[in-house]
Amino acid sequence: MSSRGCLVNVVFAFVLFVAFGFSTYVWFNFFVRGKSLPTPNLIGKSVADARAICQDLGVDLAVTTGRRNSDKIPVDHIVWQSRETGATSLIKRGATMRVELSAGPLVLRVPELDGQSPRTALLRLGQQNLKLGIITYADAPPAQGIVAEEPPKGTVVGAQTPVSLLVSVTPAPMSYVMPDLIDHALADVRPYLEGHGLVVSTVKFEAYPGIADGVIIRQYPLRGAPVSARDPITVVVSKQEETGIIEQPQPAAAPVTP
Repeated sequence: MSSRGCLVNVVFAFVLFVAFGFSTYVWFNFFVRGKSLPTPNLIGKSVADARAICQDLGVDLAVTTGRRNSDKIPVDHIVWQSRETGATSLIKRGATMRVELSAGPLVLRVPELDGQSPRTALLRLGQQNLKLGIITYADAPPAQGIVAEEPPKGTVVGAQTPVSLLVSVTPAPMSYVMPDLIDHALADVRPYLEGHGLVVSTVKFEAYPGIADGVIIRQYPLRGAPVSARDPITVVVSKQEETGIIEQPQPAAAPVTP
């Protein structure tokens, strides 16, 4: 075969290769890319505008019933779509794109915490995306728990706003210095203690030689210790021990006869 014939064969093979590649490209664009389009970006658009865009592309639009809060997307505008956007994300004609609408910014209100404990308030504030501020305790009987909050309940606030609390607690009872009760009669001591809000909760009895009945011989708390109405007072009181011995009469002496 001459060199001219070889050259013709090479040219023919090259032309055939180019024609095959071109036909493949055209077939791909017509049958594949021709039916797929870049996914449109519908975020921020109204339902009417989004539906018009989808109709032009031959795509169905489905608006879900759910809504999402957003600080940037107006109410009733699209805030989420089921497909990513961009030239590399394709959607076929006849496909369905699901979207959700914006409910607008999340509105946070200070919850009602009256009568609740600080621990419960901490949990509720966390659920509302708020945080606990300063806690102040005050004696305010008979109410117990939270009696006020700042900002007040129902106030619209931003996320992570600190809420300070005023908590009512039972006033601490008056404290005294425990007196010395030893060698005093319980009958005299009890009214004196009760007059100061102190209560003798336990009385024990113990025999103690040389001391009359009803006299205190031990006490708790000890003398000088702090004591209040919350503290139980225990005393040990003397009581003569009953021996249970019965004296028998002595027999009369026999008469002496001379």
